Amino acid sequence: MKYKNLPEIKLKLEDIRASLLGEIKKIRNTSKDDEFSQLIPDTTDDASRSYSRQMLLNLGEQDREKLILVEEALYQIEHGGYGVCKLCEAFIPEARLTVVPFAQYCVSCLNEIEQDQKINRSSGADQLESF
Repeated sequence: MKYKNLPEIKLKLEDIRASLLGEIKKIRNTSKDDEFSQLIPDTTDDASRSYSRQMLLNLGEQDREKLILVEEALYQIEHGGYGVCKLCEAFIPEARLTVVPFAQYCVSCLNEIEQDQKINRSSGADQLESF
């Protein structure tokens, strides 16, 4: 399927990639600064530094995951597989790709995935309550 807005979607993906790479670089620099500040002992700030470091690591992981999705979408644009749902192999509507250009699933399949995850989480909580 040909998407009319494919050039704009590709530009959007490239902008997202540039932004994410900038964020990842900032996180790495902040992490290095934090390591340097740990050389100066200050026990009152240990908990705060630990929390900040964990938040940076989590944000970094989310950014890395998003970057992988963006890179994959750009690859698919170049090689002709962009916009195909990974689950049902139907074409993802252009309106969805305009909003989420790195979408891998159509709305129907995404809803199914989210329902499955919700069921898995609730069954896990039920199992914990039985202990």
